[in-house]
Amino acid sequence: MGYGFQVFNNSGRTVIDTEAGLSLLYATASGTATAHTDFPTSGWSGSDLIIARPASSAIGSQGTGRGRIGRYTNGKWSKGIIGFPNNNNGNGGGYVVWRELKAQSTANLTPDGNGLVVYDDGGNTSSNIIFSATDLDVTAQLVGTGKFNGTDGTGTAEGYYQEFQMDSSLDEGRYYVLVSNAQSTYVTGSRGNNSRFHLNYEFNYTTGTIRMLNYLAVGSSRTAFSTNIDWAIFYVINGGSVDNNFS
Repeated sequence: MGYGFQVFNNSGRTVIDTEAGLSLLYATASGTATAHTDFPTSGWSGSDLIIARPASSAIGSQGTGRGRIGRYTNGKWSKGIIGFPNNNNGNGGGYVVWRELKAQSTANLTPDGNGLVVYDDGGNTSSNIIFSATDLDVTAQLVGTGKFNGTDGTGTAEGYYQEFQMDSSLDEGRYYVLVSNAQSTYVTGSRGNNSRFHLNYEFNYTTGTIRMLNYLAVGSSRTAFSTNIDWAIFYVINGGSVDNNFS
């Protein structure tokens, strides 16, 4: 080991290894988008790591308290009816809140306050930070990750999914999902057999769950398929008023 430190638990597993490049993510630019508009913005030139969540009053087509987050495969960030909640009729309404994630090292944050900072062999400048405990109040914690492989569910209306349970003691408004890999497409078919492809998220604020959907819907049938596309859920600490508890 060259620079940094390692921490192990009593089972011998690595808890922290600063050589792993654990520069913490933090949530920066934020905004809202309504149906039929791009997010974060048209022609965005910032980070590719965009996280989002539905509105607190989201109402989706499958019941009160639900809203979906996804994007079309034409390269637009969630520009369309499938990617937006509070949209029972499929023709507009509703909004999502989005944020951009950046790494401390790439954004050249200057550590401030009390805590441990570890630099690589480039010296003690902000661009060389590989671990910083001084900015934990501005991080976005990764609380769940996996693959969009649809291991739960059935061929009925709910489709196939994996499910994440939000911590009821925390603010639901601070749970976001990585939308970079989410995709949804809708194809109008003949004889009523419209098809819809889902690799996206469904928030249910009533039950406090987030589902990672993975299915193809043709008419009333649902088919799950395996994929290696990643999903991720973050809990934003720094946030602000936009992320405060909905109550």
